[in-house]
Amino acid sequence: MSIDIPAGRYAIDPVHSFLQFATRFVGARVRGRFSGLSGTLEIAEDLAKSSVQAQIDVATLSTGVGERDDHLRSADYFDAASHPVATFASNGLVADGDRFLLAGDLTIRGTIRPVELEVRFTGDGEDQTGTFRMGFTASGRVSRSAFGVNGNVSKVGGPLLIGDATDITLELQATRES
Repeated sequence: MSIDIPAGRYAIDPVHSFLQFATRFVGARVRGRFSGLSGTLEIAEDLAKSSVQAQIDVATLSTGVGERDDHLRSADYFDAASHPVATFASNGLVADGDRFLLAGDLTIRGTIRPVELEVRFTGDGEDQTGTFRMGFTASGRVSRSAFGVNGNVSKVGGPLLIGDATDITLELQATRES
């Protein structure tokens, strides 16, 4: 199956893009999101040569609970004061049917780790102002402790209450640069 994605340079639209995360906390999944995304997509004629550079404003983290959000931004977790931006830089793209596998380096708290995201192209077209846009959904799983996001609580001698595996999902919209 061939997907027609128009080549060009695109800017991530921060108004229509976000990164959502979910992790276990005492048996339930806690979800949150980062709304401050920026960056560029370079879509090449040969899609395998395409690239993504993205920045995530850690201060935009929101779980809907202010006290928890402040704690997650603290040095116990993301340490937003010392590391206000997380980044992603791709280094490989492989087509796999109607999806793509995007490899890259994710940097959180100054720690760089390789990650792989499953990406799906969700469509394109001109908006009401004539701006050409395209959309993507990407998902993957990361180990929060691999990035030094270690904050956890437990009863003495008991199990850790917060899971290490964190699922991430990006909803991304990008606009063609002139």
